[in-house]
Amino acid sequence: MSAPTRVELGGRALSTAEGHGLERGALGFWGVFAQGLAAAAPSVAVATVPFSLFLAAGNGSSWAVIVGLVITVLIAATISFQAKRTVSSGSLGTYAGNGLGPGFAYAAGFSLLVGYIGFATTGTLGGVVYLDAFLESIGLGSQAAWFRLLLVVVIVGLGIYLPYRGAAIAARYELVFELVAIASILVIIVGSYLAYGARIDWEQWNPAHLGHSTTYVAAVVAVGSYAGFESVASLGAEAKDAHRTIGRSLLRVVLLLGVLYIVATYPQILFFDSVDGDKAILPQLAESAGVPWVNQLVSGTVAVAFIVFVTAVTTAAARSLFTFAHEGALPAALARVHPKYKTPWVGIVFIGALAFVFSTVATFSSSGRVVFEVYGGYVATWGFLTSYLLVVIATPIWLYKIRALTPLRLVVSVAATLALGYVFFSNFYPVPDFPFNILPLIFAGILLAGLAWYWYLKRTNPEVARRVGTIQTLSEAEQQRLIDEGLLGAPDDGATERGDVKEAATP
Repeated sequence: MSAPTRVELGGRALSTAEGHGLERGALGFWGVFAQGLAAAAPSVAVATVPFSLFLAAGNGSSWAVIVGLVITVLIAATISFQAKRTVSSGSLGTYAGNGLGPGFAYAAGFSLLVGYIGFATTGTLGGVVYLDAFLESIGLGSQAAWFRLLLVVVIVGLGIYLPYRGAAIAARYELVFELVAIASILVIIVGSYLAYGARIDWEQWNPAHLGHSTTYVAAVVAVGSYAGFESVASLGAEAKDAHRTIGRSLLRVVLLLGVLYIVATYPQILFFDSVDGDKAILPQLAESAGVPWVNQLVSGTVAVAFIVFVTAVTTAAARSLFTFAHEGALPAALARVHPKYKTPWVGIVFIGALAFVFSTVATFSSSGRVVFEVYGGYVATWGFLTSYLLVVIATPIWLYKIRALTPLRLVVSVAATLALGYVFFSNFYPVPDFPFNILPLIFAGILLAGLAWYWYLKRTNPEVARRVGTIQTLSEAEQQRLIDEGLLGAPDDGATERGDVKEAATP
């Protein structure tokens, strides 16, 4: 079918990223799946999240993992309702705007950026910790300041280089290194089960933990352990058969991660009483589980997995910056695309600079690098949660507007909204212990600073403010359905044969 070059849907003018320089059809299903898996970083999560949960909820950590899985499945299903119909390099910001308008598109997109950039910076620090542990295990470690700084430079350099070269080349390495890292970590997990013996720690599975606010404080981190799965939606301008590929990838990534996290969290909690918060967690767990011989392999593969994680979230963050810049909401420099590699290189370098500053400060902080990483990651997770909440609220509204809301889609979206809402509420009442009581407020301050820029933009350049969240591409099937429903204008004489919605003038 042919598609109109200018359309208005639900009172919003839509345009596509077509012609803006990103490489079309660069990634197939496995490339998109690898991006989601690497950005969610299961090996990184298994290496760090259980300790984060333990800091917040103690023996209630395993329940927090299950709560997090249920919530994330609902979120992924809700996002897929839109992804199967429309895709964008703006990811969740675009989806929030479809139902709630440009202001919420900006809020969701900015929150997601805080999450991605936060994970890129804390992931860099995690890579430094595990690379340090690996080098120490082979006799090349050092506590000298210059050596620690050199590790930061190495991790940041690699974390920039792969996204700079392109999403496709990064995806080739992401899936392989993730699987190798997970396999090595599973040696420690199995060792932990064997060391504990053929018995069950019933205290961890006590249902009473579900009545404690600390479990839901930890659920923020548990949901955050999946954060990044939605980054597949940021490849809307670069994926082959994007609507089908992205929709399929969302739930498959989440379900695979859920099984892994449940299996891996329970045995780790058994050995956390004597953990040193300034050292890599898994090598200490390996010692307790009686498998110290695997430490060298684990430290090396997890260090590589952290690099893969940083490349994946940097890839997603740079595309969010790219989309905001094309819409006029951020400086135009962030929309520059490398002429050869077709990547938004300015955004990539910008994120790398932030990661370098954060990791350098944390490396020389007296707080301990792992603790610094945990609290920084917690703040970043609030960015994902806020974006998720806006999207699950917006989705049924948008589906209703385009006459695609079914009872099942409504139930799933409402359940996702209520579940996320309860997690939000539980993190404020009863008031959690310090510092978890102030970390959401730190994120709120960052979000308010970002919204202040949007309010300024809306006041000084309302046309640009209205354009936020409008760069997206409807599937051919959805365009035809909307035409049949009388919700989308008929194709004009400038239509393309591929079905893309071309650049539209804002009302």
